[in-house]
Amino acid sequence: MSKAVKFGGSSVANSEQFKKVKQIILADPDRKYVVTSACGKSGQEDHKVTDLLYLCAAHITYDVSYESIFQSIVDKYMEIKRSLGLKIDLAGEFAKIRQNMAQNLNLDYLVSRGEYLTGLCLAEYLDADFVDASWVIRFHYDGSIDLDKSQELLKAQVDPGRRVVIPGFYVADPRIIKDPVQIPRITYSELRQMSYMGANVLHDDAVFPVRQKNIPINVCNTNHPENPGTMIMNDCSELDAQEPPHVITGITGKQDFTVITMVKSHVSAEAGFLRKVLAVFEKFQISIESVPVTVDTFSIVVQTKKIERYLYEIVAELKQDLHLDDIQVESQQAMLAVVGRAMRQMPGMSGKILSTLGDQQINIRTIKQACDEQSIVIGVNNQDLVPAIKAIYQQFISEERVER
Repeated sequence: MSKAVKFGGSSVANSEQFKKVKQIILADPDRKYVVTSACGKSGQEDHKVTDLLYLCAAHITYDVSYESIFQSIVDKYMEIKRSLGLKIDLAGEFAKIRQNMAQNLNLDYLVSRGEYLTGLCLAEYLDADFVDASWVIRFHYDGSIDLDKSQELLKAQVDPGRRVVIPGFYVADPRIIKDPVQIPRITYSELRQMSYMGANVLHDDAVFPVRQKNIPINVCNTNHPENPGTMIMNDCSELDAQEPPHVITGITGKQDFTVITMVKSHVSAEAGFLRKVLAVFEKFQISIESVPVTVDTFSIVVQTKKIERYLYEIVAELKQDLHLDDIQVESQQAMLAVVGRAMRQMPGMSGKILSTLGDQQINIRTIKQACDEQSIVIGVNNQDLVPAIKAIYQQFISEERVER
C-alpha cells in the first residue's frame, strides 16, 4: 500500500522541522508520496515565505525595491541548506527567479516558488525524486483537473522503488479555544460543512479526488508524531458503534456578513417572491449564504465584502420591484456553525444551544438547521461570535469530556 503525506508550512519552517519530517516519513515505508507547502513561520517574528513573495510582487507592481524582502527568503533557504548539509544549487535557483521577476512578473509563478524550493530541499534531504506539480497536473478546458491525464504523466515520472516529493498547499479554532479537544474522526460531509463556514484546513479540490475513491485522510501533527491525529472518512458508523462520538464534532464561524430584511404583509404566501429577490442578486453576481423567512419578513444573508459595492443599487431595485412595506440592512453580522453527525440522535439540540447562548446574553439574529440534522447555523453580532463559540464549547464539549 502506498500513502501520500502532506506537510503544511509550519512543518517545514526550518531545518529542525525538516528533521522531524524525515523521521516521520522514514517511520513508515509505505509513505511514498510527499507533498510539501512553502516554509512557514518559525516564530512570532518570522514570516511565511508565500506572504513574502506576495509582498515582493506588490513592490514590483508599484516600482518599489523588494531586495530586503527577497533577501530574507534567500537567507531562510540558505540556512536550511547549511544546517542540513545539502548540495542543492540554491544560488542558481534564486538567480532564475530574479530573472523571471525582472522580465515578466507572473504572480502565480512567483508565489509558487516557496513550495518549489522547499520541495527541492526536502527531496534531497530524503534522498527522494523531485516531481514538480507543473510536470504532471493537467486540466480540462473548464478548469477541472484531468485526473486520467495527470495520472498517466505521474506514472511516467515516478520510479516505483523511490519516494517522491511534490510541491503542493482542527475543530474548534485553537486561536479561540485553548487546548481544544482532539477529534478522533470526522466525516467528509462534516468537514465540508465546517470548511464552508471558516475552518480552512483542507481545500475542497484536494479532498474531492480521495473522497471519490473512498480513501481516508489522516491529519497529524508534525511536532507530535506519536499522536494518532484525526481520521477523515466517508463513513464513521462502524467506529462510532465501538466508541460513540461527541454530540458536537466541531464549532466554527465567520464574521462580516450583511443581512437585508424585506418586510411585506404575508410575503411567505406570495408566489414568485423568492424568484424576484434572487434575480436581483443574480444580476449583480452575488451569491447568497442564507434565506431566513417568516410570515411577513424575508431576509437575505450575504458576505459584506461581496455586496458593499452594490448595496444601494440592490436595495433600490428590491424596493422598486417588490413593493415592500419596509427594508432593513444590518452589517457587522457573523454566522456560527455547530456541526456533528451525532446531533440527529439528540432531541432538542437546537433549543439547548439557543438556551446556552441566551444564558450568556448573546442575541440570536437568525437560525438555520440542515435537513440531515448534522449542522446548525446561527447568526449573531460580530462581537458575539467568539463568546458564542466559547459558550457552546464549554457546555457541550468540555463538560462532555469531564463526564467521559
